[in-house]
Amino acid sequence: ILTHLRSFEMEVNRFYTNHVMMVEPTKFFFNTETACDNEFMHNVEEDNEAIANKAIQEHRDLRAKIEEAGITVTKYEQMADDLPDSLFPNNWFSTHKYPGNIDNRLVCVYPMKAPTRQREVNPKIIEDFSDPESHTIDLTGFCEKGQVLEGTGALIFDPVNLKVYANISQRCEKDVLDHFLEQFNSKCQEPFRSVVFSSCTSSGTPIYHTNVMFSVLSEHIVVCLESIPDEEERKKVVEEITSSELNKYPKKLLEISLEEVNNMCGNIICVLNKDQEPCVIMATTAYNGFKPENLEELKAHYKIIHSDVSTIEKIGGGS
Repeated sequence: ILTHLRSFEMEVNRFYTNHVMMVEPTKFFFNTETACDNEFMHNVEEDNEAIANKAIQEHRDLRAKIEEAGITVTKYEQMADDLPDSLFPNNWFSTHKYPGNIDNRLVCVYPMKAPTRQREVNPKIIEDFSDPESHTIDLTGFCEKGQVLEGTGALIFDPVNLKVYANISQRCEKDVLDHFLEQFNSKCQEPFRSVVFSSCTSSGTPIYHTNVMFSVLSEHIVVCLESIPDEEERKKVVEEITSSELNKYPKKLLEISLEEVNNMCGNIICVLNKDQEPCVIMATTAYNGFKPENLEELKAHYKIIHSDVSTIEKIGGGS
């Protein structure tokens, strides 16, 4: 049994990174362009400079905790002061290297909805994470057509089971997703397939990003089934997560509530530390907002890294 468990861990963990990239804010403020379909954003009566200073310190504290946990961080800075959402680079940029499937790094650049966010694309970051053997998928041409697919905010990859989960919204258009998947699969030895659904907040507003209510960890998938109003879609999502027929390594479903979603409990990521141990990074709001049984389940399987990013959450609404 122990040998089998160790084999499982080694097989699954090789798909997770021990290196993260962060963009430190220089100016951070409420972005009216992105607030129109992000219910998690809140404008506050506070001086923008004070807000920015708080956000910068929160970002630095988070980075320090990640590094203290034995995870490598590459840091960049916001390119221009009028790009307040630059600290969420995962929406316009992702990299993929899955041994035995995508052996050379694949760099993906995504089309953003808001004009300010379209301007976040940083050629320096793309260059630094590319090499002579890597490939690039650049979807930014869709911006001219007004079409959108906002990176790993919209797309949740399960590289072990060859799936991409996606909540269809104004930030995740099915046509662009299909085009992306065709391009993505052209670089894979084994193709991925999409699992799509629609989700809503407690007020009935469509959820803007999938990663607000859905996260793939090494052993679990965290999902708010309550946010998926269509019963057939809910059943499909559960089956896609848990079925041994649909997965090489079925995940354990960790269900969170809409209240937990409001506390950013869905917006968590799994990485490895220098000892190849799985860690889950989350906000302190999420850490305090999980139901006790859900937090205990996570603690039993992962090292938890949490930090107070309440200013960033409240004004930016999460990534």
